[in-house]
Amino acid sequence: MTTISPRIFQAIETIGQDRTHGAGWLARDAANVLTHSLEDCPAQTPAELLSYLREVATALAQAQPSMAAVTNAVGAVVLAASKKAPSGLSAMRRAASAQGRQIFDSWGKASRRIVRQAERTLPSGTIMTHSYSATTFATLERLASRGSPIIVTESAPLNEGRTVARLLARLDVPVTLIADAQAAAFMPEAEAVLVGADTFFANGAVVNKVGTCALALLARNAHIPFYVATETLKVAPGRPETAQRASEEKQTGLAIPAVYFDLTPPRLVTALITEEGVFAPREIRPLATRARQYRKALFP
Repeated sequence: MTTISPRIFQAIETIGQDRTHGAGWLARDAANVLTHSLEDCPAQTPAELLSYLREVATALAQAQPSMAAVTNAVGAVVLAASKKAPSGLSAMRRAASAQGRQIFDSWGKASRRIVRQAERTLPSGTIMTHSYSATTFATLERLASRGSPIIVTESAPLNEGRTVARLLARLDVPVTLIADAQAAAFMPEAEAVLVGADTFFANGAVVNKVGTCALALLARNAHIPFYVATETLKVAPGRPETAQRASEEKQTGLAIPAVYFDLTPPRLVTALITEEGVFAPREIRPLATRARQYRKALFP
């Protein structure tokens, strides 16, 4: 029988239904929900507390299974609590809360470091981008401030690109909004492509908004570098998965799958720009060590 309160269930459900925010934001939200769930925790022993945290954390991880950052964030909280189990309930609660705060506070610092890395890595000419992530947008802001024109794909089916284009236009820099189907026509104008990631794997493969793989293929065909701006919290140690169907609309004789993510293989990625440095896909594997630890704490 579950011990998760209705309040926490509602928060988990909200995270699972979120199709607007990026993986970094949702990871912080999940860590916050997990630490706040301690207020409703009925545990009387360290073992019971750890079991409770794993129950809530697992539900949060399953709410956004395509986003490794969510699993890593809640796994880090569980790991911090488990290390303090010999010291008792109070120590475990303090450790979990402190880890949750640390994850939340790390967002801004990681984003600033990624922006600096990207500014040194990307060319000064036109940049094409797809979908929205807070880190990628911050990077585009910096690139735009030095005069780089930006081409933004519409990013169907949720069309986040329209929002990105409007926000960039307010910065009074050249920005062009195109339909996804126009990417091939505009690719020769770009000097680089920059996207975010919802998850990246130890082999350098990247899960991001559907359409990312097609853009990477176009970039490779045009001999244009394809960069991924992402924090290391988003790394997954397991095997890459194919696109995930969130839902499916059915009409008479017709099925319309709602696919929100796709997988870009490492051979199409020039480099991943992270807060810890710029890595070729083949150099990513060591970054997955922490993710393995988080998953071991969550799924012993």
